[in-house]
Amino acid sequence: MEDEAVRSRVQRKPREDKLRLVKELSDMVIYCKSVHFGGFSSPGTPGQAFYEMVSFSENRALRLLQESGNSLVRHNVNHLSRIYPAGWRTDSSNYSPVEMWNGGCQIVALNFQTPGPEMDVYQGRFQDNGACGYVLKPAFLRDPNSTFNSRALTQGPWWTRKRLTVRVISGQQLPKVNKNKNSIVDPKVTVEIHGVGRDMASRQTAVVTNNGFNPWWDTEFEFEVVVPELALVRFVVEDYDTSSKNDFIGQSTIPLSSLKQGYRHVHLLSKNGDQHPSATLFVKVSLQ
Repeated sequence: MEDEAVRSRVQRKPREDKLRLVKELSDMVIYCKSVHFGGFSSPGTPGQAFYEMVSFSENRALRLLQESGNSLVRHNVNHLSRIYPAGWRTDSSNYSPVEMWNGGCQIVALNFQTPGPEMDVYQGRFQDNGACGYVLKPAFLRDPNSTFNSRALTQGPWWTRKRLTVRVISGQQLPKVNKNKNSIVDPKVTVEIHGVGRDMASRQTAVVTNNGFNPWWDTEFEFEVVVPELALVRFVVEDYDTSSKNDFIGQSTIPLSSLKQGYRHVHLLSKNGDQHPSATLFVKVSLQ
């Protein structure tokens, strides 16, 4: 009797309708569809849909930048491009993301487990916009009719020549690299510009011996930057060594558009991107 009662309730249970979704809502579930790259579409011909994303290895992306840099820029106006490290990087080394950004590529993947200049620049770029992880590309990289090509630079709206003057005055409480109590650092500072090829530059101060507490350089550098919207400034402090490679002390990478003028303290970060508690550089910045 009990089995019959259960069977009767199951049979009388109303059949539930299948869940139905509005197609427009369903289409939003997948924002990007990965597709193979079939070449750049010509004007007036059907090409890649706006939601389709192509992944390029760094080697292929570099070839496209060299052979058809402007076509890549225009492609990236309406489509997402993802760049990933080459397969031969079995040591988890990195490539510079700057060239990929110069081509308008939006998703530039690096080996985050490997610290170094490439990761410094990567993290520095996204200090902009409140460090939210999104930075709007310059207008000339969003213009479907743009003629910008970082490998064959010409005059255009991106060409806004600036003279950057950086005066490296002093350092404060630089950390010891060697934990030996008798070890005192011999610091020197390198100021680097990262951007289009024409703007890439590097300048170094002299070495201050046996002073990590308050080294004094008072050295001024001048840089000419023609595409400031794509430029970043990297401050690097190293412990000079006469018999081996210099030891890294700290660095800070700042987009040129975010670099404040006047007298400033630049807070230094460790190799892993953590802030040193009190280590800074005292500098004066001018941009004209």
